[in-house]
Amino acid sequence: MSTTSVSDFVSRISGKVPLRTVIVIPFVVLILLAGVVTGYLSFRNGQEAVNNVASQLRSEITARIQERVRNYLETAHLINRLNANDIELNQLDLENIPALELYFWKQIQTFPQVTNTFIGLPNGKFVGAGGQGESFPQILLADESTGGSLNYYKTNAQGKRLKVVDSADNYDPTKRDWYKNAVKAGKPIWSDIYREFATKQLAISAAHAVYNNKDELVGVLGSTALFSSVNEFLSKLKIGESGKTFVMERSGELVASSTKSPVFKGSKAQRILASDSENVLIKLTARHLEEHFGSLKQIKSSQQLDFKIEGARQFIQVAPLTLGDEKENSLDLLVVVTIPEADFMGRITANTNASVAMSLLALILTVLIGLLTARWIIRPILTLNKATKSFASGNWDQTLPTERSDELGELAKSFNSMGEQVKKSFLALEEANATLEQKVKERTQELSVALEELKASQAQLVQSEKMASLGQMVAGVAHEINTPLGYIKSNVEMTKDLFQETEGLVTIYDSLVHLLMSEDVGEEELNSQLTAVTELSGEFRDNETFQETKELFKDIIYGLEQISELVVNLKDFSRLDQARVADINLNECLDSVLVIGHNVIGNKILIEKQYGEIPMAQCSPSHINQVFLNIVTNAAQAMDKTGTIYLRTQADAENVYVEIEDTGKGIPEDVVAKIFDPFFTTKPIGEGTGLGLSICYQIIEQHNGEIKVASEVGKGTKFTISLPRQAPSSSS
Repeated sequence: MSTTSVSDFVSRISGKVPLRTVIVIPFVVLILLAGVVTGYLSFRNGQEAVNNVASQLRSEITARIQERVRNYLETAHLINRLNANDIELNQLDLENIPALELYFWKQIQTFPQVTNTFIGLPNGKFVGAGGQGESFPQILLADESTGGSLNYYKTNAQGKRLKVVDSADNYDPTKRDWYKNAVKAGKPIWSDIYREFATKQLAISAAHAVYNNKDELVGVLGSTALFSSVNEFLSKLKIGESGKTFVMERSGELVASSTKSPVFKGSKAQRILASDSENVLIKLTARHLEEHFGSLKQIKSSQQLDFKIEGARQFIQVAPLTLGDEKENSLDLLVVVTIPEADFMGRITANTNASVAMSLLALILTVLIGLLTARWIIRPILTLNKATKSFASGNWDQTLPTERSDELGELAKSFNSMGEQVKKSFLALEEANATLEQKVKERTQELSVALEELKASQAQLVQSEKMASLGQMVAGVAHEINTPLGYIKSNVEMTKDLFQETEGLVTIYDSLVHLLMSEDVGEEELNSQLTAVTELSGEFRDNETFQETKELFKDIIYGLEQISELVVNLKDFSRLDQARVADINLNECLDSVLVIGHNVIGNKILIEKQYGEIPMAQCSPSHINQVFLNIVTNAAQAMDKTGTIYLRTQADAENVYVEIEDTGKGIPEDVVAKIFDPFFTTKPIGEGTGLGLSICYQIIEQHNGEIKVASEVGKGTKFTISLPRQAPSSSS
């Protein structure tokens, strides 16, 4: 939009509102716009900062959790490695059960990351130590002395067994999954996550099968880590105001979380899916991850996502945590951190509210100052407005005070000066107006006379063109009538001769009848008369006089029918008694035109009728016939008496269409655009007025129709006429 357009638009708008509003509104709009922009930018920058901080916080927390959990769990394998080294170096006697007990008892105190460490021997013995004692670790033992049960012993400060505090019957380590899987794998493995017997908490065991230098199995070492320690670590993490984190398996089962929500339920320790957690944030986060990835197994790398809970945005980071061999016997977990956006937006919202409050305060002050300024400016303008209205009503003696020296004072002085000048000018204008009115009246009269003359000239030209068309039509009709009249005259003369012969026969018959009725007639005279009648009658029969007379009368009747048909078509064509609109069939109009224009068309031009089933159209018959005749005769003249004229008709719901196409010379492209112009003709001087197609165009236009032309030089021309099925309401 150009500057001028903007200026015009502002002028139109400002001209419809009070000046006081025009003065105040811009300041209000500017202050409001500044406040909105400031608040928006503050909010957007805050959101970007939140996104950056949330991303960094999620990444840092995820990394801390991965590091802590990895170190915590890998300690179990480290202990097994150390113990395996001692066994391989013969520093640990597996036959000395008391020494083994003391070794594991001291080791469990060195590595608080694990809840117990132990060894299962091929002979079914089990020795270990656990960190669940009241003051000191417990001893775990299963051998002949325990009767095959796994006993948990309370110990003293020297690691000596005191009493059994818990027991599991019929315990054979060689039948346990951790033992069998370690032997089968032949390398360190992780067990499945399970509920530990003594602590009733989720735990995982690291198992390590140990062989001697003869590749004989000497035992399976194990260390157990409780996920309750992971829970404790997660619960102490500061994750915004209400953020949550949790660890789950690829199956979706919870392992640990920063909440107090349980990770298993029931006496059989049924695992709980993260998507079924009691904590709403954990549950909805897990469900979103499943929906987003389709399967938790599809998460191959650390991902940062966000989703909404009841319109509140939540930031998520999910990262894989894999311990051990990635192909098999590995521990494959997912670490998830969820932080609500609201934890970061509190300060930003407060800043935005402060910006809005300051903007509102500035807006109020601006309105007050604007109103006072507007009052100071508008008061003299209102006085000027009042004086101007009085001045406009004819009170010329209006003056304004001029004590102010600012722009409004100058305006008052200018108004007073203008008033004097306008008063003088108005008086002069009244005098000039009277003179002008007289001149306008005279000029109007002259223009009216010229208009009437122009209309008369135009009507005369139109009539001339109509007469030219009529002349062509009359010449053709005269030719068409002369032909049947000629042979009618000849047949009548022949009939006259035959009638005289018949008259002679009737005379002889009358004489014969007279003789027959006479009483004094002689037989010889009667025979003579009968002989004459017989001979004459024979001559009539031999000459076929009566048959010839019938044929002559038949030809006469045919000629009269041709003349009658021509007259009827001429009447239908002209329809001088039907200048008003009527319902007519355009197919019949075209047929009438072909009859009337037969002399112009000639016998060498082929007429191809392709009429459709069309409804009646409301139009002026004589006018439409004139249009068709003009176009058809033009087509015939363009073909030098040889070629084809195609007549096509069709209709739709609103219009009736007529196409008149010829195979003539065609019209050059530069001429097509001018053929409907008045007085334009391509014929030699004296052979055309150039009004034929112009009149056709006017007639079709008056019928609310349309006429189009398409032509190609050397191939022909096609006129397409469309007329409405219903005449326009203004037609008469």
